[in-house]
Amino acid sequence: MARTIGARDAARLAELAAHTRAGGFRGLRARRAWRLLVRACAAGDPAAQDTVRGATADLSAEDALELAAAAPSQPADHAAYLALVGQEAQRRALDPDGSLLALAYRAATPEVRVRLRTVMAAGGDTEVIRVAVTGDRRDRVAEMSYDELDYVVRQFAERGEWPELRRLIRDLPLAKAAAAAGLLPERERAGGPDGLLSTLARQSAGELRSVVDRLPRKQLIEHHAFGGFHRASFSPDSSELALRCTPWWKTDAQELRVMRLRIDSGRATEVFRRGYGWVTKWDFEDDDVILHLGDEILLKQGRRDGYRIVRIRPDHQTLCPPSEVVKMRRSSGGAVLVSPSGLAFADRGARELRYVPVPRLADIYGGGDLRFDMARCALATLPGSRLVAFVGLGAGCLVMDEDGQVLHSMPLSDEAGRASEFFPALSFLSPDRLALHWYDSGFGQDGRLGKADDVVGQFTEVWEFSNGRAPRRTSVHEGAIRNRWPFDTWRGMVLDDSFAARMAGSDRGRTSQGPDPDFPWLPRAFSPNQWSFHGQKLLAMSAGGDMFAVAQQSVPRVEVHSPHLPGARELLEQPLLHSTPQDMWRLRELRPLIGDRAVRDALDLLADCLTERFGADIALGADGRVPSGGPHDIALGPSTDKPQGTV
Repeated sequence: MARTIGARDAARLAELAAHTRAGGFRGLRARRAWRLLVRACAAGDPAAQDTVRGATADLSAEDALELAAAAPSQPADHAAYLALVGQEAQRRALDPDGSLLALAYRAATPEVRVRLRTVMAAGGDTEVIRVAVTGDRRDRVAEMSYDELDYVVRQFAERGEWPELRRLIRDLPLAKAAAAAGLLPERERAGGPDGLLSTLARQSAGELRSVVDRLPRKQLIEHHAFGGFHRASFSPDSSELALRCTPWWKTDAQELRVMRLRIDSGRATEVFRRGYGWVTKWDFEDDDVILHLGDEILLKQGRRDGYRIVRIRPDHQTLCPPSEVVKMRRSSGGAVLVSPSGLAFADRGARELRYVPVPRLADIYGGGDLRFDMARCALATLPGSRLVAFVGLGAGCLVMDEDGQVLHSMPLSDEAGRASEFFPALSFLSPDRLALHWYDSGFGQDGRLGKADDVVGQFTEVWEFSNGRAPRRTSVHEGAIRNRWPFDTWRGMVLDDSFAARMAGSDRGRTSQGPDPDFPWLPRAFSPNQWSFHGQKLLAMSAGGDMFAVAQQSVPRVEVHSPHLPGARELLEQPLLHSTPQDMWRLRELRPLIGDRAVRDALDLLADCLTERFGADIALGADGRVPSGGPHDIALGPSTDKPQGTV
């Protein structure tokens, strides 16, 4: 309040307000004096608040209600106001543990802090005094919620208490520090435009928070799912897993269910359930029957006369009657499938599929039942570049844009032509590189095993098509993918789920003993597109290769394995106040093992904060940043058949 009423005027108003008529009611003059006094208390006038607090014993219940009604709406300010006007019973009801009062104390001016200490000391509430005033205060502030933090930093910013705000920023967890740094004027950011405070201020605090909030807290999430035939798809930001469950035993309920599994909490929510008519043999023969698009889930449900596409958001909508469409991948505007005439798009918000003709595909599949060839063809997309790739024995390998124009055509190898069967998987490595893995029907059977630690009968090719030149095959490898390209080669890449399953499951040989060091929860040696009755199958891999959803046939359980992300979340959520130089060594070991680019960038920013905080106590090199590369950074390798760490 710009002008206070002063102690003498406050006492005079209180005296006038105390005059009552017969029956205890105030007259007109007394009511006016009381309203002025309440208004001054609400405006923060210290003399008015002290006067009312001194007369607490003489106030009626109606007076107490009027005082409470005039309190600020912000919870911390509300608690401080009730304490300053002597309404301790109401303050305790609002703030039983004193946390709101402690928060208000931290954000208050020095003058208000003195008055709050006086009030708390007079009340004898030692716990509140300890929380608000003593050394636990920095811990309390460092662990504030986002709403509490917003209240405190805005109080500092409005009063221009920049040194206090700078000290606070250096105590907070990373995302909260970025939010607080954004309120600092440029002139108050120590170190200038290249300093840490300026770097924090340039970050999107909301994006940092969403990155941290979506990370798993545990390395293993177990969900006891219905049935035994499971299919899954991670959301684009990897914050959820869409899970489709159908029965395994005849004694199971003949139902189809779709669940959303939250990765941060492990909680599952059922979003779709249908009865017997939705459970058909076609569901058991296709892997890509569910696709998580973030704001909606697409379900490809098999019927005797074709597939119907159902959108779940959270109600459901059928986009097409049973139709001859196969495969299903993300596109720039939703999802894309393959039809006998070309491509079929399930655009967000559309009521039906949108068909785009591709004459090359129509010539091959227009006269037959594409569903019977679905295991012999593959689809992959790169939504950000609007690219679609398709491979089939008759078509070869085609790269198209989403308008249906064929941009590149690559022939299949002679080995593929001689194979008794052809089971492919595709994945874009970049806008100008494509990986193809395929195997024939003899893969994994006796007589098809190679010598040493190799399995023959499966092949991997890498194609490059850049700068308008004709496509060229840059790498060819026979045998397990990871015999040529170790898992670290693929870390950080957004692989197609089918190709990821081949990379994880195309075993390095039955002569290998012991668990797989990369995927210890998966069996050794099983056919990439078949269930292993005694082992688990990779259902989906998150972008970057950090999380793996797996299931075991006939067992009603789905697992999500995340070896390294929980450690990243722990570091990113920890207040900088609680960090130690040893956390830098943890970060250095952890970062190269994480593929998610947003998480890696957040860890880089955290490394800058730790470097500034501990200085010479940690040694990181010239720029203080953790190396981003490993021994198997992705690059185009020479066309040889020797084990290498490049693709």
